[in-house]
Amino acid sequence: MKWIKREIDPVQVRGLSQRYEVDTLTASILVRRNITDPEQIQFYLENDLQLLHNPFLFNDMEDAVDRIITAREEEEKVLVFGDSDADGITSTVLMTEALRDFGLEVFQKVPEGEEPYGLSKSTIDFAKEQGVSLIVTVDCGISNHEEVLYASQEGIDVIITDHHRIQTEEPPKAIAILDPKLPDCGYPFRDLSGCGVALKLAHALAIARLGICKEPLALLRAGQAIHQEICPGAGASKLNTEKEANLEIEAIRLDNLLEASRLKITSDNRGYFPSDTLEKLEKFLRGRIVIVWNKNTTEAFFKKNFAGLVELEVIDLEKLAATVWPNMSGNSLEGLVRLSRLKKYAHGAFGAIDALKHIFNAYLLHTLQSQSLLNDRMFQLTAFGTIADLMPLKNENRLIVRRGIESLNTAPTNGIRELKMALNLGKPLGSNDVAWQITPIINAAGRLGRPKLALDLFQAKTAIEATETALQLIQANNERRRLGTEAWGLIQDQLAESVKTSGGKFAIVGSSRIKSGITGLLASRAANIMKIPVIVAVFKTDGICTGSIRGGDAFPLSQILAYCADLFLDYGGHDSAAGFTMKTDNWQAFLERLAQFMARTELITEEPEFLIDAELPHSFVTPDLLQLCRYFEPIGEESDPLVFCSRNVSMVDAQIVGKNGKSHLKLTLDFGRYKWPAMLWDGAKRLERDFSFRDNDKVDIIYKVTTNYWNGEERPQLELYDVHRSESPSL
Repeated sequence: MKWIKREIDPVQVRGLSQRYEVDTLTASILVRRNITDPEQIQFYLENDLQLLHNPFLFNDMEDAVDRIITAREEEEKVLVFGDSDADGITSTVLMTEALRDFGLEVFQKVPEGEEPYGLSKSTIDFAKEQGVSLIVTVDCGISNHEEVLYASQEGIDVIITDHHRIQTEEPPKAIAILDPKLPDCGYPFRDLSGCGVALKLAHALAIARLGICKEPLALLRAGQAIHQEICPGAGASKLNTEKEANLEIEAIRLDNLLEASRLKITSDNRGYFPSDTLEKLEKFLRGRIVIVWNKNTTEAFFKKNFAGLVELEVIDLEKLAATVWPNMSGNSLEGLVRLSRLKKYAHGAFGAIDALKHIFNAYLLHTLQSQSLLNDRMFQLTAFGTIADLMPLKNENRLIVRRGIESLNTAPTNGIRELKMALNLGKPLGSNDVAWQITPIINAAGRLGRPKLALDLFQAKTAIEATETALQLIQANNERRRLGTEAWGLIQDQLAESVKTSGGKFAIVGSSRIKSGITGLLASRAANIMKIPVIVAVFKTDGICTGSIRGGDAFPLSQILAYCADLFLDYGGHDSAAGFTMKTDNWQAFLERLAQFMARTELITEEPEFLIDAELPHSFVTPDLLQLCRYFEPIGEESDPLVFCSRNVSMVDAQIVGKNGKSHLKLTLDFGRYKWPAMLWDGAKRLERDFSFRDNDKVDIIYKVTTNYWNGEERPQLELYDVHRSESPSL
């Protein structure tokens, strides 16, 4: 195992430390992880939902909202159609609740039994039977060209919300398509989960419920020219004030709360504005509701400099904000610029008009949350979908999952509360707990063709209903494991033969004797044992083959998908886990294509590498490290736990522990001020072989800091990735 600590620029570290007001250890980790852009950093250091991207950045969002508003006005019936996995289930629940809250009659449906993924003609026929005239897909739909056309012919409109890559040149002819992976969709972040996209539509509908969805708004600020300038060289913020006599008028047009354009007019050194200033301003603000900070001060400015302000409909944001944040009352915008926390993340100048914009957005967000139009339940559902679908925990996904996990621990849904109790999960849960303890159980329902169980869990109204459903889900997961064990025996000969045929480069199994819901389970187990890519597929009676691919450490699995794309009806996934659907008639061609691909592909067989975030002296190894680790939570896809290194550490105690065969090693390590328990999983055989407690060896370790919950008590501990005698070579 290689230990790697990347060299970093100390000047860059100091700059980040000063600009973002963090200690040098935190700054060095950010730099070492290449998290240096202000837009990246804000999602680590801040927990402010104001940083979520505006949902109307989707080019088709206004069309989607308009169609849903029409459906409400015309009292139409709507069908929400989703996928049967955890992301699809949470998407379906979130979208159903958002539309019902919007005042619509809503049906919901996900594929049951052996029904295929995606919108089908039978689903459209079901919708027609129910009198539905609008279908909203969630976590699916981007590949359903024929079905969307069929729906249109039957008088049913379709809004697609999805997050999968489009496999064709043109998207389906839907009323609106919300998919962050669609080229030119307008949205700045492509890695939302299916439930994340549903959340965006729900957010847009919440804005519409406030009555400001298409309201023409403008922000206006007038006063002394002042702005906050970020000095890249020094890293710190520096306040630059233009010549004191200079005055300025700034305005921003907002369309669907998005900045459409800016106007800035500056006086000369004597405080005189150009003669056409009022004409330009009136034209810029015409037909808009104008938001200012302190109406009296603004009117006084224009009375002094222009003998009055043009007739405008003006809202005093200071009065509104004071009802929420009383301490803001009496502060000037110039003063609020100095106090603004978000100015640190601005590219270039951050002026008073920017402060006004941030306060306005914060007030709207507070209004949405206080009226439960954008609520914690939505974030809880989206956190489940995001974690379950292995979406990268970066950008706004970090905010969504962080808020969702907080909600899960403080106010879980009825179903999740009872599921936690049934699983004896009394401790506060983190993203890893959700990934390993909860989502497999949610997914089990869909894998066995019974996704309604998962829907019922999230929608349970009473504790009794929730408990019954939770127990049924646990039973379903146990059944899935049993089926996996039985199927594992069935595929052994095929696996061995395939490995032999491929020269040990990959394994592929196809069978009609296993259930499609356990192919991922089997492929993962085989890939973990064989350390090569593994494909497990099932042949269905309808002439369709579905399969799962695992083993992304050898190379990105997306390369296989791309090479064989023309053979698939549908495919998707990630570089470490993927799946596909195709006609069984294409199976032989797939085997040949796969053999061609693997013949020219070299597997990655290098020694595993551990990237170290920081090397810590003993005095730094204190419980305060837990707070540092929280900056980098949630942990998950593309967001690994912090990895630390310490050297010349004394062992105070060494025990071999574990229920089955006692295979784990528990050390007590002495860092001087603190002694830490440290676990090395499956490490018992290394004691006295690679290092000796009897000989008083000192050790070099790489580790993460975790929390151990036992008998209701929370205690920090270290989990070791690797350990060597201290004479190990330097990094």
